Order: sequence, then C-alpha cells, then structure tokens
Amino acid sequence: MTRAAAGVAAVAGLAIVAAWLRVAPDWVGGLVASMGPAAGEALFNLLIFTPMLVLGIIGAWLGGGAIWPRGGKGRSVRTGLLCGGGGLALAIAYAATAGVLHPGQSGGIGAVWLLGIVTIAVQVIAEEAVFRGWLQPVAQRWLGAWVAVPLVALIFAGLHIWVQGGHLIALGNMALGGLLFGLLAWRERGISGAVAAHLTWNAGEQLVLGLDPNPGIGGFGAILDLELAGAPLWSGGEAGLNASLAMSFALVTVLLALSAAMRGLSGRSPTSAAGPMPVSAHRSSRRPG
Repeated sequence: MTRAAAGVAAVAGLAIVAAWLRVAPDWVGGLVASMGPAAGEALFNLLIFTPMLVLGIIGAWLGGGAIWPRGGKGRSVRTGLLCGGGGLALAIAYAATAGVLHPGQSGGIGAVWLLGIVTIAVQVIAEEAVFRGWLQPVAQRWLGAWVAVPLVALIFAGLHIWVQGGHLIALGNMALGGLLFGLLAWRERGISGAVAAHLTWNAGEQLVLGLDPNPGIGGFGAILDLELAGAPLWSGGEAGLNASLAMSFALVTVLLALSAAMRGLSGRSPTSAAGPMPVSAHRSSRRPG
C-alpha cells in the first residue's frame, strides 16, 4: 500500500473507531444489562473491543506495519512491565504523600478475578493495536517520530475524553499515558512493550489495588480496596487516579526515565537512533497479531 493510501485508510479507520466507541456502548450495554457484574463487563468489553482489535490488525497489515517485533519481545515486555508497574507505584506514593489515599472495606477476590485479567487484556491489546500498531507507524511515515508519537497520543487521549467525558487533568494524563505507550512501541517497533505497560497499569489499578472504580471495587473484585478521597486535584474525585495530579507526576517521572534510558542506549537522540523504518522494512516484517 502506498504512503498516501495508508494515510487515507488510517484516517478512515480512526473515524470508524470513533463512531463505534460513541454508539456501541449504549447498544451493547442494553444486551448485557440483565447479566451479573463480572459476566456483563466481560461480555461488554469483548463485544466492544474485539472488532477494534480485528480492525487494528488488518490496518497494520495493510499499512505495512509490524504489530509484534521480530525479536527482543522479552526485553520489550520487561521494559513495559517496569514502566507500567513503576508508574502505578509512583502514583500511589504521590497520592499517599498528598494525604488522599485511604483503605476501603471491600477487598477480596474469587474465580472471576482471572476473567478480569482477560477482559482488561482484550481492551488493552485492541487499543494498542489500533493506536500504536496501526495509526502511529502510518503517521510516522508521513511526519516522523517526533510529531507522530505525541500526535497519536493526543488523538488517543481526545478519543477517551470524547467517549467517556472528563476534564483537563484527565485529558493530560491520557495524553501522557499515550506518549509513554507510543515511545515504548516506537522504541521496539511493535506493541509488546506498550501492551505490557498498559495492561500492568490498568490491571494493577483495578484488580490489585481496587482504585477503579473509585470508591468501591469492580465486578471482578480486587486484592486490596484503596480509595482516593480528599483534595480533588490529587484524588481525582469520582474519576479517581485518571484525573489526579498523582498520575500526572508519576507519568512525567517515568517518561523522563525512559527518555534518558533510550538516549543512553543509543548514544544519541532517540529519534536518530530508531527513526521511521523504511517502507521496505515495514513490509518485510508483517506479523499481524
């Protein structure tokens, strides 16, 4: 596929995803309304995000990208786990220091906890396949990494806020998260590290710490039940960590550390060390899914 055709397909794909995420939740929500909390949430996510995943894989393949790197998956995953887990730990530390982290009363897990991991994984992989597996490489071929990575991060954040609602801090945090995942994907030329970071953060927040939803815990249960309450800038209010300055500071810290590590490994600027792959290299390494 030519660069122009890939760009048109990516824009069309983004429009399809935006429309789908705007209208599908109400329709799917009606289908699962009579189900239990865990089963309903699992089926909801499956019906919403499986089409996105398929679209992302097809789009990346047609655009000449490689969703999974040909080598170094172990290193990518380890880096992602460190960024996601370390970032979440930092956010919790900042929240505790600000005095907004409190113990709840509802912690505990059962058999459906494992279903929660699978459910979150489907959502995370679908989002990363579309945004970092498909849209980012196409944008990078047009604009270069310095523009493409933050641009796709902003689109990622804007789409979240457009669909779910939120305010400026939440938008900023989603953009910072998208920037982190984008750097990881660009560094490894695949999404395994981005998926690891995204999944570690989301699953840790919801299934380990019980911070999502806030207050309370979700239908899959959580090992702990921590609540964020107090100063809205630090607790995020009902939106929780996503709208908290604790998350902002944590993500900035992780991004600075990752950028320093990338410069150290390359001996020069990250973009010059791992710039856009030639079109021929993209096409020779197609690995959908």
